[in-house]
Order: sequence, then C-alpha cells, then structure tokens
Amino acid sequence: MLINQLTFGFFWTVFMLSLGLFYLYFKNQFDKKFFYAGLFFFFGSGFLFSSYVMNLNTISHSAMVFWNKFMYATIFSYFFIFPAFVYNTIGKNYNKPTCWVLGIFSFLIILLTLFTDLFVTNKFVDFAGVIRPLKTDLTYFFVLLLSFWASYIFYDTLKFLKKNKPLTIDVRPMVAGIVIAIILGLIDITGTYLNQTFILQVRDPFIFGIFAIMLTFAWTFLSQYAMVFASLNKSKEEIEKLIAKSNKNFIEFVQLIAKTLDAKDEYTAGHSLRVQEYALKIAEELNLSETDKEILKQACLLHDIGKIGIPDGILNKKGPLSEKEKRYIINHPILGRKILSTVSEFKPILDIVYSHHERVDGKGYPDGLDRNKIPLLARIIAVADAYDAMISERPYRQAKNKEEAIEELKKAKDTQFDGEIVDLFLKIITNEN
Repeated sequence: MLINQLTFGFFWTVFMLSLGLFYLYFKNQFDKKFFYAGLFFFFGSGFLFSSYVMNLNTISHSAMVFWNKFMYATIFSYFFIFPAFVYNTIGKNYNKPTCWVLGIFSFLIILLTLFTDLFVTNKFVDFAGVIRPLKTDLTYFFVLLLSFWASYIFYDTLKFLKKNKPLTIDVRPMVAGIVIAIILGLIDITGTYLNQTFILQVRDPFIFGIFAIMLTFAWTFLSQYAMVFASLNKSKEEIEKLIAKSNKNFIEFVQLIAKTLDAKDEYTAGHSLRVQEYALKIAEELNLSETDKEILKQACLLHDIGKIGIPDGILNKKGPLSEKEKRYIINHPILGRKILSTVSEFKPILDIVYSHHERVDGKGYPDGLDRNKIPLLARIIAVADAYDAMISERPYRQAKNKEEAIEELKKAKDTQFDGEIVDLFLKIITNEN
C-alpha cells in the first residue's frame, strides 16, 4: 500500500514537471531542449501511472493487460527519447538520420506492444502475491537491448563532457540518476523474468529508478538555466552600473547599439539614424515637448533591437519567409521590449518599441491595437520606419523611388498609418523638394 501511494506521488511530481517543460517549450520560441525534456518526463510519468494502476486491487484482468502493455510502451519510447533528451541537454550534435531511424523504430515497437501479444500476453502468473500478465522472451530481449543502448548513451555522454567541459551544466546528478536507473531496471526485469523479488517485497524496483532519474535529470536540466539566468542577472547589474556612471555619454551609448544593430543587416545600415531624422521632423510639426523628443530619439535608435534575436539567414533571406520564419519577425518587438526592460533608463521607450508595428485599423502586431491604444510616438516611428524601408534596398526587393513611396503612404492612410501623421510627413518631404 505504501509503495503504491509513493508511486502515485512520484507520478504527479513527474507529470507536473513535464507540463512545466512543455510550457517553457512554447514560451521560449519552440526550443527543442524543452520539448525533448517534456517528452522524457511525460513518458516517465506514464510509466509511473501504469505501475500505480496495476497495483490497485479493483483492476480487472483485461485492464491489467492494457496497463502492462502501456507500461512497456512507455519504456520502449526511450529508444528515441533518451538520446534526444540527453544530447540536447548537454549540447551535443544529434545526427538527424539516426534520430529519424530511432523515432520510427520506437513508434513501431510501441504499436506492436499496444496492439499485439508479442510482448505482453493475456496469460497470467502469480508474481510476489499479485497476478500479473505473462511477458514473452521478446520483451526481455528488447528491455536488455534498451539497457545496452542507455549504457552506450551514458558512456558517450561522459566522453563528450570530459572533452568539452561545459561551464553551465552540472552533470553529476544526471550520471548518478542513469547509474541508479540502469541498476534498478536490471534488477526489476531480472526479478520479473525469474518470477521473484530481490529487494524485500518490492515488486517494481524500477519505479524508484524512474523517479530517481527524473529528479536527477530535472536537476541537471534546470541547473544549467539557473546558471545562465544568474549570469544574465550579473550582466544586468553590470550594465546598470555602467549606465549610472555614463549618464553624460548616454546618447552615444544608444547610438553605438543602433550602429551595432545596423551592422547585423547589411541592407539596413544607417536605417535607425534616418528613421530618427524623419521622426524628429514630424515631432517638430506636432510641437512636441523636448522631453518627448528625447524619448523619441532613443526609441528610433532602438526600435529594431529585437532583431538581434533573428537569425541572419532569415533577416537577409531573398525569398519569401515560411510561417516559422515569420514568427521570428513578428516576435522582434516583444524581444525588443524584453531586452530593454532590463535597463531602468529605457522604461519610457518600452511601449513605443513594442508597438511600432501596430496598425491604426487594429490589424498590426504583436497585439492588434487600434489607433487610440497605440502610443503617439509609436505611430510617428511607424510612418518614418515604413518610408525609409521603402526607399532602401532589401534582399527580397529593390528600393522604391520617392514618388512610389509617397503613393504607398497615401494608400495606407488611416488603415496602416495615422492619417494626420502621414499628411504632416508628406508635407515635410514635399517642402524639402
């Protein structure tokens, strides 16, 4: 009874860990590390739950067979999940053909386990005082094969870590977890094969192995991010101290960041400075205060800082973007605000940077705000940004001439852009002619 209660507690712990990791997967722009970690813990929770159900006194024989098959299906999934999770955690390159072969192999074994009697039969035997479905020799062969495969991954991981010595990961808990799980797994399958228990009256010692490996792997996996976050916090403190000591040179510092961003994209060199020039002319026409103009200067220079998170291959791609690649572009205002929010002096420009791709008709991104909810300075930048983008050469199109750009702005009045701001800007550039 106590073992079953512990198993249920283990199940909930591991299951909640898997949900948390899947949440981090979606929160961190589909980082595969979190996906494979989520799968690793999800199937581990499946093993624990099936173990719990099989030890209930009220379970029927047919249900016992199903849950026993389900248990081995979760075990066989680790042919694919275990190396994918471990290699992604330690940062080792995982050969794609091998990944595909193991994925298909695991999938086929899972189907055969669940829908045939090749591994778990409908016959029953007495095992340490309980009735359990009879396993075939094929089951023991594949479990032994999985043990050898896990041992090889363990060896390969140690070899990789010895050579590379990563600073942001503590592998000792993971090593301990693998050793414990392999030992208890071998004891479990040997006891099942010989129809006897080796550790007191514990019928499924692998339950403890699974829980141990889940906890130690969670420690290893999450500890590296704790170290990264600690480093980021340390960097944040250092940046804040630097800004506090350099108030007189703050504008130069902002300009340096803008030039760094421009250098990332050869097609938009000087873009931020030109946007600033256009936007300040609009601000003059609107008779904005000097404070607003200073905020506008900073926002113009840093409005595209989120593009630092866009891979160069996407930023300079000559062909159309895929849906996945478009997500990087759509997310750059979000990342921009996130980066700037780490420095308190940038607080006045956060909403401006975040909203500079919103449209007055509510069809922009990232939040689909309408005219009244978009900050005035963001609406100014949107017009200046679009005009400079149109008259600049881009990898996917040629630059428009001034007349073509003016026509495009006129067409987008009161849909994409604030009509009043467009009229003021067109008046400015017309007078310059």
